[in-house]
Amino acid sequence: MFHPMRRTLSILAIGGLLCAPAVLLTGCFGSDESKGEDPTAAMGALLAGNTTEDKVDAISPYLDATNDYNRHIVTFDYALTPSLEDMRSGKRMTYVSLPHFSELKKTLEEARANPKTAGVYKDIDAEADAVLAILKDLAPLSEKMESYYSSKGYLADDYAAGTQMIAQYLPLYDAFEPAYDKFDAAVTTHFKEVQLARLEDMRKEGRVNAEAFLELNMKVRELADMLDQEQIDNAAAEAKIAEINALVPKVPDIPSLATYKSSLNRFIGTFRSYVAGQEDGNEVVDDFNDFVRSSSNLDLAELDKKK
Repeated sequence: MFHPMRRTLSILAIGGLLCAPAVLLTGCFGSDESKGEDPTAAMGALLAGNTTEDKVDAISPYLDATNDYNRHIVTFDYALTPSLEDMRSGKRMTYVSLPHFSELKKTLEEARANPKTAGVYKDIDAEADAVLAILKDLAPLSEKMESYYSSKGYLADDYAAGTQMIAQYLPLYDAFEPAYDKFDAAVTTHFKEVQLARLEDMRKEGRVNAEAFLELNMKVRELADMLDQEQIDNAAAEAKIAEINALVPKVPDIPSLATYKSSLNRFIGTFRSYVAGQEDGNEVVDDFNDFVRSSSNLDLAELDKKK
């Protein structure tokens, strides 16, 4: 099954690409200068969703939802795609593999109920609501189908209920896919905006190491996004790799980034092999996602600590 490349590439919601792990979020954003701000003005900015912290808080639950769902459909595509093809072909099925619609419904409902997400990204909220409107029927139906096939209900009714449920499932699934894709695209777009906002924060605060780290991650993602192109421009890819390599020495070697640079080199090597026709695209995606995970325990504040 074809999935847009952004669905296969991990986004680190609370880790190195945005901030520290959740337990370290307090005090991670903003400079010391903000401590003297007028409390009324600061509260007004917060309520309006104007601070970088506010934007991170607003988008993180949605990133969690898309990361979890995308990771599952990519990891289990080997089972999900054949099941969908069998349903479309009218085959009498004895087994079904379906996406985790109920988990997605739960995480999206939690995101929509989270007061920190409300109204900050109105387009994401609207797209999430559109997805939830479909999941209202699709999630319970998928659970019913999984129960039916795992209990071999088809042996008791000669596939009658299964045939009926598949007839209900396919139009719901076909409505879900474009709705989810719009939601996923909106989340990805705003995530990139938050990255730029964080980068600007680092520059204003004079946090040169954190700035280099964020900029490096953004450029690595830009390189990975080239995988969406039907024909990758090798010269453009090498130019991007040169930009990445120029930033690598600016990122300090600290324990929480122990495998960061080696993971980056491995991804670049696999990417080059893919461009040369010597590597499978899934390997490139896996190495990119490994690279993302290599900074999952980073607290950005570590990068500019004075020794």
